[in-house]
Amino acid sequence: MNRRAEAGLLALDVGSSRVKLGWFPPRMACTSEARPSTLPIAASGLPHPESALAITHRDVPPGDLTREIERWLEPIAWQGSRCFVASVCPEVNRSIKELFGSQMRLLAHTDLPLDVRVDQPEQVGIDRLLCVVAANRLRRPGQIVVTISVGTAITVNLAAADGAFEGGAIFPGLGISAASLRVGTSTLPQLSASTIEAPPDPVGKSTSAAIKAGLYWGAVGAIRQLARLQLQSTPLRTKDIDQLQMFVTGGNAKLLVEHLDIDGIPARHVPHMVLAGIAITAEALS
Repeated sequence: MNRRAEAGLLALDVGSSRVKLGWFPPRMACTSEARPSTLPIAASGLPHPESALAITHRDVPPGDLTREIERWLEPIAWQGSRCFVASVCPEVNRSIKELFGSQMRLLAHTDLPLDVRVDQPEQVGIDRLLCVVAANRLRRPGQIVVTISVGTAITVNLAAADGAFEGGAIFPGLGISAASLRVGTSTLPQLSASTIEAPPDPVGKSTSAAIKAGLYWGAVGAIRQLARLQLQSTPLRTKDIDQLQMFVTGGNAKLLVEHLDIDGIPARHVPHMVLAGIAITAEALS
């Protein structure tokens, strides 16, 4: 093990509304145990953070954000560790830089062990690319992969059989969709995505129930249709459907994953997929 790996890794995923942090200790020092789950999880083969934190940064004073991160770091022996940051929110980067200083490395698409086949790779959200980096560690050789991230925005992205990022689709997440109904209408109530705790009845018996049904099943339908259309854009034949794998991550992944199958192929829930992609990238850059 090289000295850089012995130092451990702090991974930060700065999204549109939240910062997700993961602590990856030196491999020989990891003491975390696998936690049981009733969900279909495909996480073997991925580095998994021993400790993780997700905090909102939108409309939060920078000082409050850094203090929350510092509280999380207190019990962690992170001093001297590497710090890799994947960010789609430049204004938050300044606060992170003040906290970590020269230890921080802001990742760009050129740092990733990934071929990016789009017109302007530098404009692709690095979180989308890192999901494919993680998926490439999980997928079986020669399989096409669809990665799904369910957060502030929902993204559905395609990775080719050789592991290259081919592009994808972005649309509003549950929270943004719910807020748009309140802003764009005069009578509909404001609902939070957190009020949807289980798959709702598609026939809502009240206005609130109808909104929940539309938000939930609308997202499920959009994800499934986009994944199908992306699959159809590849040379993969219908009889080769078992060559497809789908991985879903993000804050609302648990809520949707059981209904995201395509023709009998399940979507597999992978927690902390972006953080895992950062850890894999750090390994490649060591």
